[in-house]
Amino acid sequence: MENFPSVLESISDLTKRQIDGLMELSQQIKLRPWHPISFPNKKPIIATSFLENSTRTKHSFEIAIHKMGCTYIDFIAETSSLKKGESLEQTLLTLFGQGVDLCIIRSAVSHELAQFKENPPLKIINGGDGTHQHPTQALLDLFTLKEMGIKLKGKTFCIAGDNIHSRVGHSLIDLLPMYGAKVLLFGPEEFLPPVTEESNFEITHSRSEALEKADILYLLRVQKERHSHLESIDMDNYHREYGFNLEMIESLQKKLPILHPGPANIGVEISDDLIHSQYYLGHEQVRHSTFLRMAIIQSILQNGDKSIGFKENTFFNN
Repeated sequence: MENFPSVLESISDLTKRQIDGLMELSQQIKLRPWHPISFPNKKPIIATSFLENSTRTKHSFEIAIHKMGCTYIDFIAETSSLKKGESLEQTLLTLFGQGVDLCIIRSAVSHELAQFKENPPLKIINGGDGTHQHPTQALLDLFTLKEMGIKLKGKTFCIAGDNIHSRVGHSLIDLLPMYGAKVLLFGPEEFLPPVTEESNFEITHSRSEALEKADILYLLRVQKERHSHLESIDMDNYHREYGFNLEMIESLQKKLPILHPGPANIGVEISDDLIHSQYYLGHEQVRHSTFLRMAIIQSILQNGDKSIGFKENTFFNN
């Protein structure tokens, strides 16, 4: 896709036209998922570098890379020169020099990849950075909703749970209003960001209000690893006060789709009977994730950007 960014760090890096293009391309790929890319010079080499744990994101990217006929490298930071004090930029330039075209990176540090937007050491996709953004997850959620025939325009999309620490939630807050959805955040006070004049979302601490207003319900886990303390949150009673079960959803006079980016903590934000019900679309999100990520990989590899990496040193040739 021409003019597609070489560093996809956040939803704000994309225009709505580009996102629409990703949705169309994802749908085409879904119809023929084994979709090798034809490159004139060489087969693309793609690396993943996950500095935090992952199952869904890492594996779906791996599968996407293999389905596209690209060469895959699992870059393991724990055994790399990063542990010897090398900067991330120099590590990425090394990968570029060795022929790597694209790296999917997950970092525990928010905004760590923003430094590479002006002069990309190689092409980069953000696989989630700290509490900042997880753009590919939000985009696959949009694609899943489209494929399930669920429209967003004029609908209230309720994101329930640990919103303040959720990179997925932050990406969705940026993405959903582009498609006419209203965003409602639900959870305990400690889990919700402050509302300002610039905010494009509303908040509620009432579960009954959230259920009444929601046309789509998106559940988030409690991210214990990102809290310095949880003294004010009674985790034993979290499900009773802020979680959701099948009885609640069945009592509503509407069909309420339930989404979850995973991993789900059963018995905390969601009950076992709800995750096994017809309302739950979490498995559809997983199924559609590979198609969307294939579309992103294809778009970033074919964007025509010639300014990637370091320039060849010709000083000693003169």
